Amino acid sequence: MLQETLHTEPIKGILPQTTIAEALEFMEDLKISHLPVVTDEGVYMGLLSEDALYEAEDDTLSVQNALRAAFVPHVNAGAHFFEVMEVCTQHRITLVPVVTKEGRYMNSYLLSDILEFFRATPTLLQTGAILVVSIAAEQYSLIEIAHAVEHNDAKLLGLWMTHKAVETSLQLTLKVNLEHTAPIIKSLQRYGYEIEGIFGDESYEADYRERYEHLMNYLKYS
Repeated sequence: MLQETLHTEPIKGILPQTTIAEALEFMEDLKISHLPVVTDEGVYMGLLSEDALYEAEDDTLSVQNALRAAFVPHVNAGAHFFEVMEVCTQHRITLVPVVTKEGRYMNSYLLSDILEFFRATPTLLQTGAILVVSIAAEQYSLIEIAHAVEHNDAKLLGLWMTHKAVETSLQLTLKVNLEHTAPIIKSLQRYGYEIEGIFGDESYEADYRERYEHLMNYLKYS
């Protein structure tokens, strides 16, 4: 269950008859930009944004006048961390309401808590280098990546996949538990991966500087 690892906040949903001025004050107190709107019976009606409230001409009106009927982002109780992250990033919201299967509002995940959960994972806490590589989508193989890392006595702590501007290519960010990545890089290149960035590898940076200095000296005296 996600509740065992990711903290939820007991944020009370505001009633649809709450005024816009009151809702803005509530947001200011909690330092958030969204609030769930809930009926007297506890039914989740939708998520109210700070921007929508500021666009209203009269702040004495009820928040129902600023509520978008189709904007009801949420997750069900027991949702996985990735589901919460997906809803949060897809809608760019500062909290994610938790709703029962019957549609009743329970509580919310705050963006700050989501980020804290992600920060506290071993992937980010453990020291190591970060490699950014790319490859054609049809050539991607997690087995090959794991082999390239583990064959060089390292562990793959995390992998993030994003599409490049060319939709047929993938960009992969790898976190490994070593700071000397030259053998891993050579193995990845043999599998056809293009190295786009190396971070946290001091030996590579020192080697790069040394080669640069040799090149500058060569050009100076040639």
